Amino acid sequence: MALVIGAVLGHLYDRWAERTANPERAKRMGTLMATGLIVGESLAGVVYAGIVVAFGGKADPLAIMPEGFAGIAPWVGAVLFVGTLWYLYRGARQESSRD
Repeated sequence: MALVIGAVLGHLYDRWAERTANPERAKRMGTLMATGLIVGESLAGVVYAGIVVAFGGKADPLAIMPEGFAGIAPWVGAVLFVGTLWYLYRGARQESSRD
């Protein structure tokens, strides 16, 4: 599902980039941001695996909220993820608009 969402967002961004004064720069900024997200997620996975090993294989070593929060946690995570994507793409669009 993430692949499909990423493809749709990439297509929409590229359509926007074609309408800018410098479409190649705009596309490069979008690609740079997307690759940064991929690398960041990979590094976060490696760090998380290290934390799990360091805490003796405990299933949730970074849990900071009580169990009652489990029902709303996916929604909060989704909102934060979408907000972060919006912020990063907005920044890429602003940067690509500069001369």
